[in-house]
Amino acid sequence: MKGTLAAISALTTLGMVASVNAAPRELKWTDESLRGAIWEQPVAATVSPIIYMNNCSTGCTITPGSNNAPMNRSSIPNQTSNVPKYTGSAAQWNQLVACVRATYAAYNVQVVTDRPPAGTNYHMAIVAGTPQSVGMQSGVLGVSPFSCGYIANSVSFTFANVIPSNISELCWTVAQETAHSWGLDHKYDNRDPMTYLSGGPAMKTFQNQAGSCGEYSARQCQCTYAGTGASAMNSHALIMSLFGPSMPATPDTMPPAVSITSPAANATVVAGFEVTANITDNVAVAKAELRIDGNLVGTDMAAPWSWSAPASVGQGSHRIEVKAYDAANNSATGTVDVVIGFVCTGDGDCMGSEVCLSGHCVAGPDMPGGLGTPCADNGECTSGQCATSETDNYCVDSCDPAKADSCPSGFGCVLAGNTGVCWPGSGGDGSSGGCNTGGDGGTVLVGLGFAAVLFSRRRRR
Repeated sequence: MKGTLAAISALTTLGMVASVNAAPRELKWTDESLRGAIWEQPVAATVSPIIYMNNCSTGCTITPGSNNAPMNRSSIPNQTSNVPKYTGSAAQWNQLVACVRATYAAYNVQVVTDRPPAGTNYHMAIVAGTPQSVGMQSGVLGVSPFSCGYIANSVSFTFANVIPSNISELCWTVAQETAHSWGLDHKYDNRDPMTYLSGGPAMKTFQNQAGSCGEYSARQCQCTYAGTGASAMNSHALIMSLFGPSMPATPDTMPPAVSITSPAANATVVAGFEVTANITDNVAVAKAELRIDGNLVGTDMAAPWSWSAPASVGQGSHRIEVKAYDAANNSATGTVDVVIGFVCTGDGDCMGSEVCLSGHCVAGPDMPGGLGTPCADNGECTSGQCATSETDNYCVDSCDPAKADSCPSGFGCVLAGNTGVCWPGSGGDGSSGGCNTGGDGGTVLVGLGFAAVLFSRRRRR
């Protein structure tokens, strides 16, 4: 881009993804006569490889005018606007930053979360607020200035508070809006971050392939690109021409970390039980799969990682596997074994020495590792939970303290933090004190009858 082409031929592109119920997208040219202008390689000195992801942790005040990221000035709002902070959790923010970095990993682009020092040129990607924060209609997920060329010190917006926990959608939007400021049009390819189309991979990558521009149908590109004209666009080639390849780096060979948080190992569960997992990765988690006895049950493309087991999974022992993949296709698996017990209304509905707990049969006190049997650690209990008082260690299982008949005869449901466990000989209303279940294979000592801050932890593998 030469001279003031960005200021002259600037337009506004609403980068909304198709899976969100969005208002129609708008293109706002300041000079309609420049539609179809030639995309020009900018002067190298004006190009900055820095994307500053700003979550407006203390709020962002944006003034209207020509784009100037260091001055918090943007061509998007028509008046001074206050953008509230990102409402997602710190963990979700970190996951989003990692995803954007992975999307741009092939290029000499730096994604930072601290504002660069004074005198530095950079693109500011605001990832916070809602469209109304800058005077736009509801249903818009992102917006960026657009030109048939590179806009220096541009400011783009991803309205993350619309869907703060949908990491894949937000990552897609941040990538699309930043690239709009470099002169990339929408691409009619659901594998590419520049797409409007739903479907395709959750982790989108800039495609090294010339293809039609367009939103929900193919059309001519609004800029004329070198080598493809207005008939097609190669997003990868354009970004590579601006920034070049990333510096040589060690390939990502680290797999995700997978921990099944529910159910506990060796737990007795009922049909249709929930499976939840905690999954982290050094770059980004791409997807996770649930298998029961080797059969694929479901695939999640973004956190929270949770599934419901099919009601058709029958009585008996079952192997639960959660397999996670990262962007480099490294994988790791978490595994637990569970038992689906018989449905019951009382001990008489159960077989042998089993007892009825919260509507399903579990191993009773006369069975090895059963409810109320002495234990030294979680691994000795069929429930995966060993609890301790000042003098006794027993295998326990979860119960509802609000229900008087939640536990079998001879047991009471005592509070353990925000949940309850069946404890031998308790009155059943939690009045005899609290106990605690152990994590990492051990027990935690909390005396019955003593006031204490209690919490429940499950065994992890």
